[in-house]
Amino acid sequence: MFLLTSIGVSDTLQSIRFSNDVWDVEILPQTLAVNAYPAGTDITVRVSSGQTGLGTVTDFFDEGNSVRWKLPERSLTVHVEWIRDSLMIEFIQDDSANDTQNFTWPVIENTESIHGYIFPFFEGSYVPKDDLTWRDFLCDHGRINTTAGLSMPFWGLDLGERTLTYILTNPFNNQILFRETETSDLGIRVSHAFTPNWERKTYGVRISLGAASPVEPAKHYRQWLIENGEFVSFAEKIEKSPEAEKLLGAAHIYLWGGKLLSQYDVTDWKSFATILSLGADENTTGIVGQHIFSQLDTETQEVVQGMVRADYSSNYSRRVVSRALSEQLEKHDFYNAPVWAEIPLGPEIEKLVSQDVSSLSLIDIYRRNCLLLYAVFSDVLRHPDEWGDGPSVKLLERFAESGLDRLWLGADSWQDGFRHPTAVAKARELGYLIGPYDSYHSIHHPDEKDTWETAQFDLSLYETGGIINADGTKNRGFKKKGYHLSPLVAQPYVEDRVNGIVAQMPEDFNTWFIDCDAYGELFDDYSQSHPATQLDDMNARLARISWIRDTHNMVVGSEGGAAYAAATLHFAHGMTVPVIGWGDPDMTEKTSPYYIGGYWPPEAPAIHIKQVPLKPNYLYLYYDSRFRLPLYQIVFHDSVVTTNHWLSGSLKFENAIETLALLELLYNVPPLYHLNMAEFTKHKASIQRHYAFFSPLHRQIGGQTMTDFEWLSDNRQVQRTEFGSTVELLANFGTEPFEYEGVVIPGESVMARWLGTGEVSVFSVA
Repeated sequence: MFLLTSIGVSDTLQSIRFSNDVWDVEILPQTLAVNAYPAGTDITVRVSSGQTGLGTVTDFFDEGNSVRWKLPERSLTVHVEWIRDSLMIEFIQDDSANDTQNFTWPVIENTESIHGYIFPFFEGSYVPKDDLTWRDFLCDHGRINTTAGLSMPFWGLDLGERTLTYILTNPFNNQILFRETETSDLGIRVSHAFTPNWERKTYGVRISLGAASPVEPAKHYRQWLIENGEFVSFAEKIEKSPEAEKLLGAAHIYLWGGKLLSQYDVTDWKSFATILSLGADENTTGIVGQHIFSQLDTETQEVVQGMVRADYSSNYSRRVVSRALSEQLEKHDFYNAPVWAEIPLGPEIEKLVSQDVSSLSLIDIYRRNCLLLYAVFSDVLRHPDEWGDGPSVKLLERFAESGLDRLWLGADSWQDGFRHPTAVAKARELGYLIGPYDSYHSIHHPDEKDTWETAQFDLSLYETGGIINADGTKNRGFKKKGYHLSPLVAQPYVEDRVNGIVAQMPEDFNTWFIDCDAYGELFDDYSQSHPATQLDDMNARLARISWIRDTHNMVVGSEGGAAYAAATLHFAHGMTVPVIGWGDPDMTEKTSPYYIGGYWPPEAPAIHIKQVPLKPNYLYLYYDSRFRLPLYQIVFHDSVVTTNHWLSGSLKFENAIETLALLELLYNVPPLYHLNMAEFTKHKASIQRHYAFFSPLHRQIGGQTMTDFEWLSDNRQVQRTEFGSTVELLANFGTEPFEYEGVVIPGESVMARWLGTGEVSVFSVA
């Protein structure tokens, strides 16, 4: 029920009061202040502070369980509705308004009733209102876009004995601004931009009062999704895409060293270098070696000659030579008939060299050239079927021999599949998921020098396909290069690229990763030829993900995993830990102890593989278990498989590895590694230990709901998650043992306890 409590003498509406058994809510239409009074308490919760300058209130209308009124000076209608135990406040802009209008609501000030904030920053964060590190970080951050800055469009207030949840029913064109209050605590202002390109311009906030739990807002949001038919379970996704079941229990691995020839493919480097640099020797092998040697640059030639003189060749020398030879092996004109005239080639090579090179696919060209090299150097080379570093049969066999029987494997490029189709076939034979990185986010000029393959399309699309800003300028692309590409016009190019790659592969990829589409960066496009709202932009992105998934039976994933994409995706990279410190000079300058590294060498890019310490403030904000909440898992654990961003892999930050391992296990999410032959040798033992605990458990509960989370100790160092009625996971991030309900959880450990049998299993990071 609701009660209109007061009308002033000038017929100006003073206040409206809604009431039920859970709480009373008072709304002041003139200022849009909202106060709540939880039943059974004497506290007042300020849902939103009042504002000035809204103008007069007119056209008040009572609709039974809702009310509405107008704010004509802001061209807005305010509609307030009581929906079960929740309050829904919606702001609708008049059709007559043609300009962009920014409207702020709610305004959350610090009050004694607020203990902290609950925000879905990546996986989820608990922010104490008086924490200076968090306050400074959020206040310095500036405005946060609610589709890119929040993984899900809600937040909560910890009120001690209650939790207040705010859900944005229109997640687009919203921003959150944190600011320091008079008491040096955090305050929040949320604003919505009513842009002229929307047909119906609405902004709504649903507010609920719930139990005292740090994950209560996530439970409310999950229920809201279910009520609106927007939740799709992982079981439903498996029914539609059976291969997705292979994600359950799988660790995620990016494979590096995808060039054709690796340092591990030469069995005798001294002999190989000697034959390669024979020069004037006239035997047939020497003639081919001389020809290939002559195509190498001077620096590589000197390295080869140094290998001939030395008793031992260094990893550096081997990489230089194998890298240079790989470049030669990708050339269309690598084969020179007179040079190979005296070399026995065999039927497969004879067939390939007899065809016009223009009629060959890239896979055929690579195969032809590798077999030609092997025909000359078979005594000192592995067979080309075994070549490669990360994407190679030999590394995949090592994975299998090490007990890693379920893996998601990501290639840096579809070119890695072209170069090593036998590795793709081997991965599928072993039951793994394997696929390429792809993106349709940016478009570059065809003649751009510093470009990347996913941003290359054609000149026509470059000139017409860029997203247009409201001021008529083109929206610059990633790293300010090229432009952001409209997903509305990209679809034919998506189909052409994916169909073309699949058509060439002897054994198809069975998973596909599309960068950026689920990151949350959505655009209003003011182009005359492809106009779009952020909603249109989102729908076009999801349509291309769905097309790849359904047309080619792929297990699909993307960056981030923003809530709008959860019903479409199978997996997402960037939720457990996101990108950290983007643009921070301490992480990008080579002289800094926190330098994360660059993209060299290609066999093991330092930015992914080099282990470095993380700055203390980032360690505090992103890894400290006291501030971590599994909000995303409460909502989507039984819908989307998530893990870390590839720039924040499980082994990247050396002072966070142990904490992250415990978080991954407590949340029942897979680890993410960057591996090649050397890196797997280095980390094999720790990967096996983690996998032995994680994988069987994830196969059992990876598709189940995370039903609860709680802090078990006052210092929040001991935490508990629950999955259905199957398993509870108990994590002790401290160093001392902790006793809970008859079991002792060792320090720096996770314990799994099966609820039906009481059976326990323990993983310790030490």
